[in-house]
Amino acid sequence: MRKAIALALFCLALSSLLSAADYRFVKIDFPSSMLTRANGINARGDVVGRYDDVNGVGHGFLLHKGVFSAIDFPHASFTAPRAINARGDIAGLIQFEDGNDHGFLFRDGQFTQIDFPNAVTTTPRGINNAGDITGNYPNPNCGDCESGFIRRDGVFYDVHIPNGFTCDICSAQDNGQVMVGDAAMEPDFALHGFIRNKRGEFHLIDFPGLSVPCTGPRWINERGDIVGLFAYVNTIDDCYAGPPLHGFLLRQGEYIAIDVPGSTSTTVLGINDDGVIVGGYADKQGVDHGFKAVPKDEQ
Repeated sequence: MRKAIALALFCLALSSLLSAADYRFVKIDFPSSMLTRANGINARGDVVGRYDDVNGVGHGFLLHKGVFSAIDFPHASFTAPRAINARGDIAGLIQFEDGNDHGFLFRDGQFTQIDFPNAVTTTPRGINNAGDITGNYPNPNCGDCESGFIRRDGVFYDVHIPNGFTCDICSAQDNGQVMVGDAAMEPDFALHGFIRNKRGEFHLIDFPGLSVPCTGPRWINERGDIVGLFAYVNTIDDCYAGPPLHGFLLRQGEYIAIDVPGSTSTTVLGINDDGVIVGGYADKQGVDHGFKAVPKDEQ
């Protein structure tokens, strides 16, 4: 039995490796930065993310046609763009001196702070081409739990998966109905990914072969491709303790592991409709870089 399981996992890993080899990986480093992570990519290939300067201060960036531009919310101590849509609207996370998370929208050169009504913190994750912003916030109506949200036309709507102690909506398709994210599910609070379909039904997403659930989808494109991260862990607590990560692509029901060659940890965070993937990885020296993975058949 153990040999059969080992063989199955080996075949899965081999298949994933061969599929991942169909990508050309490009490193993304903001000039003179100590850390870079690519968080999102739009249909035009524009990439947004965050970088840390030599003093360890976090800033946002836009990479457009090979040229970097810094993004800093006025008076914020930390700025981290999470996503960019086709028209160039950018949504992300900011912090001020108190360290609480707030959201922001950068549209047509203007910044707007985004906060879920009466919430202590707001953590945005994505923005689609319709301008809907997704994320999560601490819900005071359920103790210590967190609820997901989608903001349409300036109005916030709460989203919570049944039996989920937490819920994080990472992205939504342009219809504002199909969404992906992750949730700590009762009764053991293991971390599962999920997709919410047009009918409002939730279905779990778990990378195959994990002895303990630890999967987090991060983006869905208009073709239905889903990308995210997963980890091999021994306990549920290990999943929340910052283990080494691997990326994945879920396309037409098939999972493909995505690891940057030579990395010790890979985080996949975005994919556009052309199948170009972005994220971050740690090299063997412990330095964090952003990356773009371009399908070789798209070049």
